[in-house]
Amino acid sequence: MSSKYLEELLNLPVQTNMRLTPPTISASDPISIAVDKRIKENIGAVIIVEEGRPVGIITEKDVLERVVKPQKDLGQTLAQEVMSKPLISIEANQPMKKALELMRKHEIRRLPVTKKGALIGIISERRLLEVAFLVA
Repeated sequence: MSSKYLEELLNLPVQTNMRLTPPTISASDPISIAVDKRIKENIGAVIIVEEGRPVGIITEKDVLERVVKPQKDLGQTLAQEVMSKPLISIEANQPMKKALELMRKHEIRRLPVTKKGALIGIISERRLLEVAFLVA
């Protein structure tokens, strides 16, 4: 596999490898809804949306550190209390290489994908690495 081919792949827009329509909840929803959605859809994160715009993300780590460890009630704790913010996202037309750089810089594993600020998908470190390994 040539490095030129890998470079071409990493320059493809993130929208070519993102998961479409990630699960979302409102900031005022209880965290139990986020947990249920993660389990039902077998996904690592739920995006918090306000007025059609992504504003935060809740991952397994967020739930463990901010709800389970301090023994908070899943039905009483609101998403806005648990979500990671400010949200780091990427525009759909940006290259996969840029997504990897953002993830490394901010030490995160998932990036919401937006188009003109509206949520359209999510890309994960795992999905990006799969592209690299498929061609290696």
